[in-house]
Amino acid sequence: MTTKPQRVLGYVRRSTDKQAMSPETQARRLRDAADAFGWALTIREEDAASAKTLDGRPVLAEAMADLAQGRADALAVAALDRLARSTRDFADVLDRSERQGWSVVCLDLGVDTSTDSGRLVADIRAAVAQWERRIIASRTREGMATIRATTGKHMGRPSAIPTDAEERIYDLHGTGMSASAIAQLMEDEGVARPTAQSKSWHHSHVLAAVRRVHARRVACGVG
Repeated sequence: MTTKPQRVLGYVRRSTDKQAMSPETQARRLRDAADAFGWALTIREEDAASAKTLDGRPVLAEAMADLAQGRADALAVAALDRLARSTRDFADVLDRSERQGWSVVCLDLGVDTSTDSGRLVADIRAAVAQWERRIIASRTREGMATIRATTGKHMGRPSAIPTDAEERIYDLHGTGMSASAIAQLMEDEGVARPTAQSKSWHHSHVLAAVRRVHARRVACGVG
């Protein structure tokens, strides 16, 4: 009896970041993996202009629709940063794959969630990244409290944005996500706007939040 090869969608994302893995390298690594594991591989390539958020990537959305409909068994990427720009995005993909019954393969991590060990590694990575972000936010708040207690000074102007949200904005910006895309994400998620007078999120609010977080981290010796 011949085992039917696993149907894998290889997702390749083109980026304007010169330090990112090139589409050619991504595709080559996916094809090498397909040869090694006997996959029936189909490569889907996304242009950077459409890659601001998970929901804003039409090629990825189409691939996930095929996976949800059972037309493929797994989604594979050469590197995790080609799929997810944030811990939350990666966790969303993992949750969706588990609910719908398909697998996620990240070649750079050696993760294949079709196996118990692969799923464990993926869950641990997502949890650790989330924990690190919360620890940094906590240490920053503690540092700010110490500065206020010892000097009576406040770090910058008060902001209506929750500290955790500002820390997330800082992390997203650090992945290369544009300020405009982050602003739209904050608006879509209903995150508190910077001031009561703000009618909507703007890229300038994001940049201001990034500056505030950077200043806090420097002052508190974090990061």
